[in-house]
Amino acid sequence: MVKTIISVDPKKAPWEQETPLHNRWHPDIPPVATVEQGQVFRVECVDWTGGQIHNNDSAEDIKNVDLSQVHYLSGPIQIPDAAPGDLLKVEFLNLGTLDGDEWGFTGTFAQENGGGFLTDHYPAASKAIWDIEGIYCSSRHIPGVRFAGLIHPGLIGTAPSKELLEMWNTREATLVNEEGTDAEKTLCGCLSTRPLACLPQAKGAMLGKLGHFTAKEGKDETWDAIAGEAARTVPGRENGGNCDIKNLSRGCTVYFPVFVPGANLSMGDMHFSQGDGEVSFCGAIEMSGFLELKCSVIKDGMKILPAVGPSPLSVNPIFEIGPLEPRYSEWLVFEGVSVDEKGVQHYLGKFAWQFLFSCLICMTRSQHRALSTFADATIAYKRAVLNCIKYLAKFGYTEQQVYLMLSCIPCEGRISGIVDVPNAVATLAIPLAIFDRDVRPPSDMSKLEQLASGIRILEKDVCMTEVGGAVPYDPRLG
Repeated sequence: MVKTIISVDPKKAPWEQETPLHNRWHPDIPPVATVEQGQVFRVECVDWTGGQIHNNDSAEDIKNVDLSQVHYLSGPIQIPDAAPGDLLKVEFLNLGTLDGDEWGFTGTFAQENGGGFLTDHYPAASKAIWDIEGIYCSSRHIPGVRFAGLIHPGLIGTAPSKELLEMWNTREATLVNEEGTDAEKTLCGCLSTRPLACLPQAKGAMLGKLGHFTAKEGKDETWDAIAGEAARTVPGRENGGNCDIKNLSRGCTVYFPVFVPGANLSMGDMHFSQGDGEVSFCGAIEMSGFLELKCSVIKDGMKILPAVGPSPLSVNPIFEIGPLEPRYSEWLVFEGVSVDEKGVQHYLGKFAWQFLFSCLICMTRSQHRALSTFADATIAYKRAVLNCIKYLAKFGYTEQQVYLMLSCIPCEGRISGIVDVPNAVATLAIPLAIFDRDVRPPSDMSKLEQLASGIRILEKDVCMTEVGGAVPYDPRLG
């Protein structure tokens, strides 16, 4: 019997859980559990929003979600033998849903409250609910689609040291401070510019055993100091974190750098399935769930990780893919090139390469302006996604249905060409077997309308809201 070291009740709010959760990174957030090397243990997790999204036919909860609270994580878990400079080897033995909570959601945030990859095309909040039956899922909001999931944590990582935390906060604050200046780093106006980074914020913070912002903010100097510098969990970083890698599933092994005594491993943001890129942002099939893991320590193992950057802490985890994945033999692949929707040619030029690879040559403001005329493979991937959305819409789906679908089905995204000037080329492959109809180009185009009517006659669509007016609010907070 595998020992459960952290259990949750998805019907309770995060701050009501028996074992305290946390939603920030900081070395002073104390561990809530301890495991020894070689011990197999089970960890349960709430969904990443902490239960703000409901199994219903309204997208108002997505529209007004309070993103200051995310992501709710289970942990930290201490491994006593781990010390700074070691590698923490984490083996994924089993993952699954929680009994009685076998459902998930996919959504797009409102443009004014988080947005997404294609917010400039689809600014309204939307939501689809998925019913999970064993390894398969289907949605009442996206009919005609059924597929096997690959359950994984979107977020798992070790705690940062004070030095690493300062590195994060310094570089991300620099990025935010450039907003509105000539040095601002954007993608040429070809993508809706969201906040460039999410800086430390006491509102919404839950710091494990140290407490929740509703009880501590402005009343506890120690809590205020930690919350004022604790990093948000939004991006992936050197410690792992929110990398949203769908391959971190059963049989996988991850090697995490250790920055603090005990490693302090945390995890959450459970996904039933995710497409490469998680393009709708709230885009996997988000769910509560469990992980069964085993940890071991490789002493001084961080030496094997390449430190590419100004600090020996500038490393990243590596992982082995497990042997269990959904198997598909037939795919339909969509291509995108770095030409935007207005027909403007973009090119990943000299200055962009300098920026992306953090060369030591300082860039002037005029060079940053030049950079804003270039774009990278992101434009090409955006075009591939748009091409797929517009194509599948011809088979009776709404574009919003396809947008959410591409964020959570087992589709494969690739950078297929990056050296042939002037175009970067990206591809997006979708497995044909997930559909209950043939979505390849029909040999008789007159049959296309007949195929499309099979979806339209069901009169099903994702839950949608009106554009504008999102007010982040969690009614449980009063």
